[in-house]
Amino acid sequence: MKTVGVFFGSRSPEHDISILTALRVMGAFSSLAGYAPVPVYIDRKGAWFSDALLRDAAFFQNPQYEKELGRFALDAIRFEDGKLVLARRRGTFFSSAKPVIIDIAFPCFHGSYGEDGTIQGLFEMAGVPYVGCGVGSSAIAMNKIQTRRLLAAAGIPGVKTIEVPRDDFFKDHASAVERTAAAFGYPAFVKPNSLGSSIGVARVASAQELVWALEVALQFDTLALVEQAVANVQEVNVAVIGHRELTISLTEEPQFRSAFQTFEEKYLLKGGTIAQSANGESKGKTKSVIPADIPEELRTALTTGAATAFRAIGCSGISRLDFLIDRASGAWYLAEINPLPGTLQAHLWQASGVLVQKLLGFAQERHQEERALMRVFASSILAKK
Repeated sequence: MKTVGVFFGSRSPEHDISILTALRVMGAFSSLAGYAPVPVYIDRKGAWFSDALLRDAAFFQNPQYEKELGRFALDAIRFEDGKLVLARRRGTFFSSAKPVIIDIAFPCFHGSYGEDGTIQGLFEMAGVPYVGCGVGSSAIAMNKIQTRRLLAAAGIPGVKTIEVPRDDFFKDHASAVERTAAAFGYPAFVKPNSLGSSIGVARVASAQELVWALEVALQFDTLALVEQAVANVQEVNVAVIGHRELTISLTEEPQFRSAFQTFEEKYLLKGGTIAQSANGESKGKTKSVIPADIPEELRTALTTGAATAFRAIGCSGISRLDFLIDRASGAWYLAEINPLPGTLQAHLWQASGVLVQKLLGFAQERHQEERALMRVFASSILAKK
């Protein structure tokens, strides 16, 4: 029996979405043999906790749950023979005070301090297999500007974009307005460079709205993007799983009420993620068309582009790629890559247990490849002369 540490929470604006993903993942283990999930929760201040109670959605639905966490605190982390050992402060009715020994890590973070390569670096140092993208690919995929530069070199089209650094903007609002007008005008979208879940995203139709939106976006990041809005837009999402061999999901066309899919529509309204149970069973209709209503030629172009982008970034495990299509011209653009999509896009695959099992397999496959690399070089440089 292998112990799988399911890591979630952390210091991120997407903290609560991470909890939802972790609950879905842990629910999937009920149909898996040979693996035992252990929740490892990181709170908004960066403190670590572990207990069987943290597998229960009801715990987090308690408005006072943060006050209950102290009894589940972890005191120390150490690396031991390719395992991550988490020392408990004390035992509870549900769990003993014995250390938590993690054989495989399953990060379920979204956004900063988790999806961006930071926790992946810890797992690399510990020599523990982990699900998902590596340090470099996680960091690149979370950085929209760097992703677009790399994908442009790979021949993947992206929408016109200007960069707005935080310091520059608050010194001189007018420059961002002038650059936007010169590059493509309005309407446009404003986004923080390194966030997901539509947090801090706004559609703007004037210079004043642009300034307001940048003021918000730059509260979340030191760099914001202003993107040209695609005319006659249709959004299509494609998920990719695999390591060496890739499997492409069905195409999905999200349905939303406003000019783009907001945080509320993704997670709070009927059909969003919170309208689904922790084990992945939907309690309402999913607001998507699957497969997307697009010509077969375009479907092929998007799935091929998704595989190309996945490999160009160096992704592994699972990622979701979001495309924008101009219905009139048929032109398509890759908007962004999500190195750990919310709830793993389980609705695009078979039963969630099958997906989780595959991801654990990819993690171990990549780990074996890396273990075969030489990490020691014999040298006499420190010998006495």
